[in-house]
Amino acid sequence: MSIISKRRFLALCWCVGLMGAAGWPAWATPARVLLIGDSMMRMPAHSFEQRLGRMEGVETHAVTSLGSGLARLDVFDWMERVDELTAGFNPEWTLVWFGTNDRQPMRTRDGIIQPRAQAEWSAEYARRVARVMDKLTARSEQRVIWLELPPMRDSRLNDDIALINKLVADEAGQRSQVDFYPAAELFSRRPGTFSMHVAGPDGMPLRVREADGVHLNRAGADLLADRLIADLFAEPGATDR
Repeated sequence: MSIISKRRFLALCWCVGLMGAAGWPAWATPARVLLIGDSMMRMPAHSFEQRLGRMEGVETHAVTSLGSGLARLDVFDWMERVDELTAGFNPEWTLVWFGTNDRQPMRTRDGIIQPRAQAEWSAEYARRVARVMDKLTARSEQRVIWLELPPMRDSRLNDDIALINKLVADEAGQRSQVDFYPAAELFSRRPGTFSMHVAGPDGMPLRVREADGVHLNRAGADLLADRLIADLFAEPGATDR
C-alpha cells in the first residue's frame, strides 16, 4: 500500500473507527517479528527488539549486515538469507530497511548494470525489491513494513535515496500486505531536508543522527521505534505490558 493510497485509507478508517492508537490502520499483534536490513537497521533493530520484547507473546529476530543491500547480492545474498529466515523463523511481520548502500553496479545473468543506466538500473532494483516483498508475504497472514529512508546530509547520496524510496514505494503500492512507512518525516525539521536535531517528545532539541550524516544514533532509533510501534498497534499503551 503506497503512502498516497494509505492516506485515503486512513480517512476511511477514521470514519468507521478502525484506527489504531496513533492514526495508523490497526493490525492484530503478531507472534513473530523479523527485522532485516543494512547498517541503517542495526541501531533501530535493537530499539525495536527492546520494545517488542515487552509485549506478551511477541518473539523477535534481527538480522543486519553492514555494507550490504539488494544491489551487491554477490557480496551478501539477501535473497538466499530471506529464504532461510522465512523457512526457519517463519515471521508474521517483517520490518525492512535497505537502500543506503545500493546505488552501485548490479550483477545479473546478462552482465553488470551500471547506475548511470538509470532506467535499466531502476527496473532491476525494483524487481529485487519486489522479490523480497513477495518472499516475505507468501502467506496471507504475513505483512511487511518497509521503512522510508530519511534525507541524508550528502546531496548526492540524498538523490540516490530519493530514487530508491520511489522505487520501493511503487512496489509497495502494488501489494496489499506491504506498507511503506513514512519514517523520513521524523528526522527532518523541514520536509525533504537533512536535520541533525529534531524536536524531541518533550519539545526540546534532540540529536537523532550520527556524525556521518547517514545513520541514526540511539535517540533517533528509539524515536523511530516508539513512533512506529505506537502507529502499528491498536491498543493505547500496548508496549507497556
